Amino acid sequence: MRRIHVGVVALLGATLALCPTRHARAAGENQLTFDFGAASFGMTHAWREVGARVAFGFGGGVGLSPLPPLGATYATGTHFDYRGVLEFAEILHVQTFMRIQPASWFRLDGGARAGIFLHLRNDIVYGGPFLGLFVAPALAWRWLQVGPRVSGNLIAENRGEKAANLVIEYVMLRFVTRW
Repeated sequence: MRRIHVGVVALLGATLALCPTRHARAAGENQLTFDFGAASFGMTHAWREVGARVAFGFGGGVGLSPLPPLGATYATGTHFDYRGVLEFAEILHVQTFMRIQPASWFRLDGGARAGIFLHLRNDIVYGGPFLGLFVAPALAWRWLQVGPRVSGNLIAENRGEKAANLVIEYVMLRFVTRW
């Protein structure tokens, strides 16, 4: 119960810290987004000039991503391509990105991500760091955006196995607040 209260206080504190002054409102637009996957949560902040169609931002996330059948992972080599188990799951990441708005109903995020992943093989849990690039197209309507996220990653287990992988999350929900 205490963890929930600490999390709520931290989220409210982050939101208040990002609230702009009157001058900042005139100079541009801030976007705070909450991203939801099947078992993951992310939060990002983006900023753009008034009238611009491009925003730049940063953020992070926690949780297991992707979870079958709501996502897929394709890896090089046989070590990470062991069907029927947890092939690859991001558990923590940070990201920097660029958000393009070519139309009022469409957003395209692209950027770089780094974090920690888990891998299960023969009932043993392994893990290590990953570094990758991602693209996330989304259909947008007011405060809601829906779309997939595709990531290409370089992964390295702590015990030495290395590979590249393609990670697809079929559906991500993004709730956006602007000021």
